[in-house]
Amino acid sequence: MIVRNLATDQHVLLEFKHRIIDPHNIIVNNWTTTYSVCNWIGVFCVAKHRRVRALHLPNINLTGTIPPHLGNLSFLVSLDLSHNNFLGHLPRELVQLSRLKLIDLSFNFLRGEIPLWFGRLDKVLSLSLRNTI
Repeated sequence: MIVRNLATDQHVLLEFKHRIIDPHNIIVNNWTTTYSVCNWIGVFCVAKHRRVRALHLPNINLTGTIPPHLGNLSFLVSLDLSHNNFLGHLPRELVQLSRLKLIDLSFNFLRGEIPLWFGRLDKVLSLSLRNTI
């Protein structure tokens, strides 16, 4: 059994940081081990479990692919990467985000059809892929 905790969440987000281009250095300068992951820009934690609950990074010109590592943010309820420059396909590992209720990936450059596995995210209440796929 894999034990996931806040350190796991931090590792996942640092992997995310290293796989994208951040032209305004918003993430580069803020997402460091000097600060708690719960104090990083765009990261919101749930106090009870001290886990990442939301990742909101809209409209900051991030470029790259959405890394499969995000599927390890097991407490994630809200994912907003809208209005950026993400490319490619949605990683299948996102199906592991069983608590996810909001997904906004609108206004990116993702390609392909909406994956069938999206249907397994049965808690999703809001899904926006407008001008994306």
